[in-house]
Amino acid sequence: MSDRLKVQLTEALLIPVLAVLSGLALASIFVLLTDVPPLRAYVELYKGGFSCAELTRCNLFQSLQLATPLLLTGLSAVVAFRSGMFNIGQEGQFLIGATMAAWLGFAIHLPPVIHPAFVIAASMLAAGIYGWIPGVLKVRLGVNEVITTIIMNNIANLFMTYIVNFPLRADTGTTAHSPLIDETARLPVFFQGSKWGVGFILALLAALLVYLYLWRSTPGYEQRMAGQAPLFARYGGIRSDSAAIRGMFISGALAGMAGAIEILGVHRRLLQGFSTGLGFDGLLVAILGRAHPLGVVLVAILFAGVRLGAQIGLQTSVHIPRELGGGIIALIILFVAAENFYRGWINRVKEGVKRLAARKA
Repeated sequence: MSDRLKVQLTEALLIPVLAVLSGLALASIFVLLTDVPPLRAYVELYKGGFSCAELTRCNLFQSLQLATPLLLTGLSAVVAFRSGMFNIGQEGQFLIGATMAAWLGFAIHLPPVIHPAFVIAASMLAAGIYGWIPGVLKVRLGVNEVITTIIMNNIANLFMTYIVNFPLRADTGTTAHSPLIDETARLPVFFQGSKWGVGFILALLAALLVYLYLWRSTPGYEQRMAGQAPLFARYGGIRSDSAAIRGMFISGALAGMAGAIEILGVHRRLLQGFSTGLGFDGLLVAILGRAHPLGVVLVAILFAGVRLGAQIGLQTSVHIPRELGGGIIALIILFVAAENFYRGWINRVKEGVKRLAARKA
């Protein structure tokens, strides 16, 4: 491994770690206002999000289940970012994938393994097309993708609300919901009492495929060059327009996969309001994960664990409002945005170490 690559890898890992520690340190001020020692609060936060008393009652498994949609929507944002597109339409694409999965989960009848595979593929195709539209509008007509994806998020939300209230409504209960999907369409879980299951493995596989595609394939190289060095890509004969459109399709498909897995593996039906901003959370995961699949995997688990720990550990055990968990995440993101500050200090420490080594020599 070259020295330059070692430096880049060190910074890529060290800066997020320093940001997390800085966020926890600053959040300690707010914890002190509740008359709870910060160390005790963070111990309870850890227990609530990452502890595991027994296999049938394990908070870590629940965190991994909550991390699954965050991981996939984060990967969706990574592909878009690396393609030079700022796709913030993961929420809408997630809902399109979930709606398609809820319908195909009971409308068609297939064998156990084939059924969920077909449903996920169809959901990815539908959400991919939904993500492809802003890409085409951007490339062909010059329409800003931020505007179109925001609008299409609202359209998808209204469409899902209509579908679950009228064509797919199962009964006249208080909360509108679709019929339960068939047993053959459900994704298996690993342990009783937990909804952590095959969906998480599929998300990890998607992260591996995204890495291989972007960093180990010719089309992925074209997309990265089109996004990071468009001038170089143009002189190299890379069609930036095609790469951007392809990136938006893949981005939408990954968000749709997240929606399908939530239906097939967690909720088993479409519920009105079941998505609580997972698409926008995926953007934050991608930013904190440095737009890299490995970073997205780690940050998605961290996000899910902090949120669950805030709900179970802080609110239940020490009576601290669970909103503090969201505040900690916001502070971490704020410190990640100040990466130049950390990079400057890292460089100063390196220079100090070099000077000390030179004096000893």
